Amino acid sequence: MSTRNLHRSLIRNRLAQLGLLICTLMSFSVSHAAPSAALTAADTAPAVQLDENKNYRVVITDVAPPTDGKILVQELFWYGCPHCFHLEPLVEAWRKTLPSDVEFEPYALPLSPGWVPLTKAFFAAKFMGVLPQTHRAIFDDIHIKHIHPVTKEQIADMYADLGINRDKFLQMYDSFGVDNAVRQAQMVGQDAGVTGVPAMLVNGKYLVTGDMAGSNEAMLPIVRALIAKITAEKLKKSP
Repeated sequence: MSTRNLHRSLIRNRLAQLGLLICTLMSFSVSHAAPSAALTAADTAPAVQLDENKNYRVVITDVAPPTDGKILVQELFWYGCPHCFHLEPLVEAWRKTLPSDVEFEPYALPLSPGWVPLTKAFFAAKFMGVLPQTHRAIFDDIHIKHIHPVTKEQIADMYADLGINRDKFLQMYDSFGVDNAVRQAQMVGQDAGVTGVPAMLVNGKYLVTGDMAGSNEAMLPIVRALIAKITAEKLKKSP
């Protein structure tokens, strides 16, 4: 490796480490109960009382609700974030309990330059249609197997180990569509004022964070209450 490439690699590693530190600091005060216990508590807890600017915030983003009238719930995350990793099993179970008129999707946010490579990987997998088979596996590779890819080649190797065509992945990774999706994600994060992940965005309008909710797990009942709020508003408008 040339001196210049070595220097660039060191910079990328430092940026990724800085991004991980930001994620950790932003969520330092947020507790993480065991997923099964947290899900039970969320299911049996009384209905959440919504309190604007306390447990949720109204934001303005370019995210548009689905054209079929469904309610869009987005989990804002980064693969390198340990708090996102610990929340993921709970989110996977919780999303199965959502009403049929709710569309749920993970949504990667690049809150720092070091987060961009794995954000591009997320969108590359999404556009290739392989996200269902790679999403949880990438979390596990990073946080259980301690694989910490920095370059696109290292990221491509990780996806190839999951059965994804390496050449096609790299082609998608470097595509205009992925670059544009990353720029849009950056704008969503900026417009919504997101400073840390995980967070939840409902219909591109309501933001819930772990700090606002009291814990990352506590975001989920608040999101469910926001879903009920939107549904009630729709019914009022119906003839």
